[in-house]
Amino acid sequence: MKLLTLFFLVSLASTAIPGPAVLYVTTQGMRGGMRSGLPAALGILAADAFYIVLSVTGLSAILAASYRLFTIMKWAGAVYLVYLGVRIVLSGLSASVTRQTATANCGTGRSFLGGFALHAANPKALLYFGSLVPQFVTTGEPIAGQLAALALIHLSTASCVLIIYAASSARLGRCGVGSGVSRLLRFAAGASLIGAGISLGCLRRSSP
Repeated sequence: MKLLTLFFLVSLASTAIPGPAVLYVTTQGMRGGMRSGLPAALGILAADAFYIVLSVTGLSAILAASYRLFTIMKWAGAVYLVYLGVRIVLSGLSASVTRQTATANCGTGRSFLGGFALHAANPKALLYFGSLVPQFVTTGEPIAGQLAALALIHLSTASCVLIIYAASSARLGRCGVGSGVSRLLRFAAGASLIGAGISLGCLRRSSP
């Protein structure tokens, strides 16, 4: 129980701290309401589930050890983060972008795929699950049950956090915040994503 409680706290902190995933969900919620914010959150959760499966099967350790794959994922994630950031900044600077147009351009499928691609292309997520999850597995006890409990805790925690972010941003969008405030928030979110992409591109890893 102590390990599970500690894992819950670590999972809560890692999910709640604003990062590329939270910024993506927030901007999608502001632009298209829950219709875009919720699928974005589900896409990120799907990527989390994907990495948990890799961690359970031990493939994450193999993938993390591959210098070439790590480099490909790093640059793919960096480029995608910068691309999203530029799009959000441009939408914030454009005075002609209305909420209805943004909603039409941010369908549920597109938001979901964007969230999945954003999180799945981030090698930090691979390293996070590949190194963190095994630390909370107790040897000498059934592994399957422990891994299932850890996966359930993380996905439940992340679901609550991301849905709260999506609902809050959607409510903020519905409240009709001033165009100046809306543009400022989008510019800040876009700039943060661009900065995250540049930071990810500068991430170094020693070649074997």
